[in-house]
Amino acid sequence: TALVTGGTRGIGMAIATGLANAGATIVVNGVSPESLEPARAQFSANGINAHVYQLDVTDEKSVTETISAIEREVAPIDILVNNAGINKRVPALEMAASDFRQVIDVDLTAPFIMARTVARGMIDRGSGKIINICSMMSELGRDTLAAYSSAKGGLKMLTRTLATEWARHNIQVNG
Repeated sequence: TALVTGGTRGIGMAIATGLANAGATIVVNGVSPESLEPARAQFSANGINAHVYQLDVTDEKSVTETISAIEREVAPIDILVNNAGINKRVPALEMAASDFRQVIDVDLTAPFIMARTVARGMIDRGSGKIINICSMMSELGRDTLAAYSSAKGGLKMLTRTLATEWARHNIQVNG
């Protein structure tokens, strides 16, 4: 069973489709209710029975409740793909701190919340895979990407830290 955050469109949908084609049971989330039914229909048109949940990955309480629901209604999560993300292309001098925080929250804090929540069950089962969708922007600075590059740089280091911390539980964490 694979959970792909931000899997109702774009890269997330493509990742979920690939995992489904490889034999995984697919669970995806979207933050907006309007994204859920079109995603379900698109998966269905491709012959995939995707389980679709509304979830704001930055909300710890909702994450805990939704992960519990997924594990109860679908199956324990074997693979987590932290794909959900946002970007605000604004020059650093013009960017509001609230916008910077929002990008950090979605692109860095949410993968931490998701991984920590899902890893608890993986530890109990003695295996799991967590894939964080990183970016070359974690290494390269670029105009108008101060928040995004900062978040992805942090995500790269979070990935390395969780990989070493959870390896003893047979959980592979990659970016």
